[in-house]
Amino acid sequence: MKQLDSIAVSQSTMFTWRLGVKPSPEKPRYIIVGFQTGKDANQTQNPSLFDHANLTNMCVMLNSARHPEIDYNASLPKHHFARLYGDAASFRSKFYHIGKLAFNPNIKPLNCKSLYPMFVFYVSKQSERLKTQVTGTQVKASFNVNVPANTQAYAVVISDRLINFESNGKAMTVVI
Repeated sequence: MKQLDSIAVSQSTMFTWRLGVKPSPEKPRYIIVGFQTGKDANQTQNPSLFDHANLTNMCVMLNSARHPEIDYNASLPKHHFARLYGDAASFRSKFYHIGKLAFNPNIKPLNCKSLYPMFVFYVSKQSERLKTQVTGTQVKASFNVNVPANTQAYAVVISDRLINFESNGKAMTVVI
């Protein structure tokens, strides 16, 4: 299941966004977050391109569990984005189950910086406690300078659906 959310970002250096609560049959697997400045309802701008907005760090909170556990310490203007690029590049191989030998992210590092500076969070490794309860999702970001006016944040949440059923007296859970 895929869900897209967007929100206007205030002009500050800190940003917190509650994406919503997911019922227990849906467990987030990936959360992809990007920012666009001045592209909303503007036909002269390419809506497939994103802006870095001087982002320095971002994390996702699933209830009280933080992803990733270690800060990014990114600075796209200073070319400090290797981890950001690595997470975005590995998304394709993980999502489509492509082996490492055939792995090709189809995006160059400088294009990641200037055209697609998005954060990709792989959040499928959750504690067993999170898998059986409602999941609240929150995005937290910090910026080097105030976010420019007319900036929108976009988040795509890709979730697995857990289906419980009983077969021959045994309870089973299937991920689809």
